Parts: sequence; structure tokens; C-alpha cells
Amino acid sequence: SDLRVGLFLWASLGGDACCHVELMRALLVVLLLAALGHPFAFKSAPIEGFADHRWEGGDGIRGECAAHPSQSEREQCFLGSLDSEEKLAEAFAAGVPEYRVHHSMFVPSKRAPDRSVALCSQGSIDRLDRLELQAERWHGPLSLAVYAKHQETMGGGGEAAWNRTVEMLSDFHKRVEDKGECLLTISVLEAVDPASAKEEFDTLYPINSLRNVAVRNAHSPLIMVVDADFAPSEGFHEFLTSDPVIYASLLHHASASRRVWALVSLELHAGHLPIPSTRAEVAALLPNRSVVVAEAYLNPAAHEPVDIDHWLRADGFADGGGAPLTEDAAFEPFVLGAREALPDYDERFRGYGFDKTAHARHLRSLGFSYWLLPRHFAVARYHHPTPTAVRMFGEDPDMLLRTRMEWLFDQVSSDIDA
Repeated sequence: SDLRVGLFLWASLGGDACCHVELMRALLVVLLLAALGHPFAFKSAPIEGFADHRWEGGDGIRGECAAHPSQSEREQCFLGSLDSEEKLAEAFAAGVPEYRVHHSMFVPSKRAPDRSVALCSQGSIDRLDRLELQAERWHGPLSLAVYAKHQETMGGGGEAAWNRTVEMLSDFHKRVEDKGECLLTISVLEAVDPASAKEEFDTLYPINSLRNVAVRNAHSPLIMVVDADFAPSEGFHEFLTSDPVIYASLLHHASASRRVWALVSLELHAGHLPIPSTRAEVAALLPNRSVVVAEAYLNPAAHEPVDIDHWLRADGFADGGGAPLTEDAAFEPFVLGAREALPDYDERFRGYGFDKTAHARHLRSLGFSYWLLPRHFAVARYHHPTPTAVRMFGEDPDMLLRTRMEWLFDQVSSDIDA
């Protein structure tokens, strides 16, 4: 299948594009597949404001390759022209768009206790239902960065559209506040106007910019960054904060010893079952694979280095440490850490792919070590891949986008190692 072709390209890079030689090897794979007649055409509907959903590089290169009759030939022409570092940089270098951000647009009515952990999350307005479950389960500060699509902003949809957006968020905030357990802060990041964007890549979902907004509007000494789909287990915040000795030890190790604790991240694949809330419920669902480690079917190294069997037995922290983890370069779990010690997420990554991998690479370069976060977890109900994930790994992968993301990760890795 075409998905296997995509995974073969991923495997040819060993899970990351760590050097220019490996990137060029990946390009050769792309060219070989094209020569064999592999259909690269992307079938999704175009983004509003762009006649072509795909990104095709600089004007000169695009013009040179536009004469080819098929998309696969155009892409083969484009990729074949990238025969130097200069041309790769010209084609794939990415900056960070100037997003309009409304920081702390809605704030909690109560102050967080000194001993607290802030959950930092991000998502779009159409996922408020999942974010509500996240808020119900987290009995502490939650800093949420919400992505407003262009048509949901003043600039894209006019005053009426923006008023609807504000009203939806206000109602959501009030529902959470009325329950009196989650201390919710909502910030809003507005999408780039497609009509004024420099390129289509700038209009993709700004996942790392949203993560940074969420972190910057959190004020607890310890934070845990997750995505909108993941609901924490019941009693998670209390487990981390109720014992002052354990909390102080966590904060000390997170700051002075540069430790981060890997969160067990799971997916519920049995659509008829409720989202599990306790470790005992997870244990009952694991044997028949109703619950699996998140992304185990696509990118096993992302979360699987967490030893589930050990986690099922681990009840607490040993001197605030938990259990040390060994992991490979593709390990990119959600982590608990000290807010002031953790680096920013690289905002050049947008859409899908390498966004957390680059951050994990940065953590390792700064000397952080990974430890197991015991007893608790976060779980998401399986959902269909996002449009950009389909572009990266679907039946007809957008090889220009994938090659760009791999090249960008290569550049970020070089910057980190410099």
C-alpha cells in the first residue's frame, strides 16, 4: 500500500533525518518510486485561498517544473533539482508567521495553590468537547491555547464570526468554572490569513506555537504538556501535589537534576467503551487491545519505551524519581517538568510530524533524563488522522511536504548540536 511506501521512506531515515547524506538518500528513494510510477497526487480539497493544496518551492523552480503533465513528474522534477545545500535551503527553509495571540483571554476566578501542576494543552474550537473532558479530569490549573481558524476570526469572518467564537469560549469557560475543580485559563491564537500568507505551509496548524502559548500562560512551577485529545486519569493532580515532600522532591529533581517524567499515553480503540479513568480499568482493557500505547501502530518508538508492565506495578515515586527510562532518539512522550527549565517548542514545525521529536532532541542535548511517571496516564479515543497527517502518511503522501519536514528536522538537529 502507499502507507507502507511512506513508512519505508521513514525507515530509510532511521526515524529521523539526522544528516544531509541521509536526507539525500531519502530523496533518491522518492525519485526511484516516482520512476516506478508511484502515484504521488494528493487528493484532499484545497485550502481556501490557495489554488493548489501542495507547496511547490520557489517561483523559479515551480515555473521550471510546471510544464510536466502529471503531478508525479512535477514532483520528481522539483525534488531532482535539489542537488545542493543552497537549493534545499531556498526551497524548504521556514520562518515563523506573525500570529495574533490573545493571551489569558479567560482566566480562573480562583488563584492556584502554591503546590500545583499546570496542564498545558492546545486544540481547535471544534474539539472543545474533548477539551471539556480534559478539564473535568484535571483538578488543578489548565492553560489552554485555542486555535481560531481564519473564518472564526474578526479578520476572516467579520465581527459576527468573532463574537460567536468568543461566546463559545466564554460558555465553555463558564461550564468548567461552575464545576469548581479545574482552574482554566484560555488563550487564543488566530490563524494566518491564507490570502496574505507567504506560502501554504504558513497556514498549517501551528502546533508548537500553540504549545508555547499554553506554557507562557501557565504559572505553576511544574507543567505537563499534552494535546487536546488526551484526558488525564482521575486523581492525577492530587497524586502529584497532595504530599508536600513528594512535590518538593519532584520540583527539586526537575530543576536541579534536569529530570522529566514520561507520561504513559494510551489510545482507546473500542469505540463503544467509555474513556478509562483508572489504571485498573486500563489493565482490564490491555489484554484484548481495546487500549494500546498511543501511536503504536504508526510510530512505536514515540511512546512505547515506557514499560507498561512495570507501570502497572509502580505505585509511587522513590525519592521523587520514579524509574529511569532508557529510550531511543525517536522517543517523544508527553512529559512532566519544571516550567522554567524546559526549552520552548520550535515554532517552525507546523502541521504534523517532528514537532515533539525536535523538542525531545533538544531536551537530550541539554542533559535531561527521562523517568517513568507512575500510576497515572493520559488517554485519547482513537480518531481519524488529521488532514496534514494524511498528507504525510496517507494513501497518496505529499512527498514535498514530507521531504520539507525531514529537512527541517535535520536543520534543527544541526542547530541543537552546534
